[in-house]
Amino acid sequence: MHPDTPFRTVDLTYEDVEQADSPLGPLRLRRYLSADGQVGYEIHLNDVFLMATHGHSSESAMAELAYERLDGKREDLRVLVGGLGAGYTLKAALELPGVARVTVAEISPAVVDWNRRFFADYNGGVVDDPRAEVVVQDLADHIRDNEGAYDLALLDVDNGPGWLASEVNDRLYDRVGLERTKRVVRPGGVVAVWSPMPNPPFWALFGRVFDEPESVDTTPQGRRVNEPGDTIYLGRRR
Repeated sequence: MHPDTPFRTVDLTYEDVEQADSPLGPLRLRRYLSADGQVGYEIHLNDVFLMATHGHSSESAMAELAYERLDGKREDLRVLVGGLGAGYTLKAALELPGVARVTVAEISPAVVDWNRRFFADYNGGVVDDPRAEVVVQDLADHIRDNEGAYDLALLDVDNGPGWLASEVNDRLYDRVGLERTKRVVRPGGVVAVWSPMPNPPFWALFGRVFDEPESVDTTPQGRRVNEPGDTIYLGRRR
């Protein structure tokens, strides 16, 4: 979660670092310094907070949650991550047992570049791991063209279903998009979708598309009572 929210009382000083165009709108990279000396980076899309080098516990947990539900463990796992973000979901996927390849579909070349130049100190330079393949492509197009290619699909796109910075990404979260995502994993594979908080309408739709659907609250310790928590939606393809 973004540290500068109604649930936080963190004083941050910001500095704009770079800007870039993208198919979804203008991107802006910002550096922040907190009152306690913490330094990090954020990316904004269409002037809406999108991702950061902080607050990534649920994104990191998504890979493990999906792996635990995989039908049969293998030594040549293929994982799809969409999109790259600050690299933490990719990092978590690479740490899973038996992973041979993690493919990341990221629509913006600037985000890939910023991962190398600014985020590597935070995520360990995961984009250059020999098992990582970063494809500059719209995730929806990649899913359409790669049916049955993966064991796991981990979606952390935009701000999750329902809180989009770009309406173009809604096609990932409607019924057609979810059905295509289900088919991108092999039978027995698992799909995980990150959401910044519970989304009942999306959950109802997700449950109609996927087999054995689950909703997991990944609220980090230290959140205030009744503060909305990050949610991971998990489903299988039989």
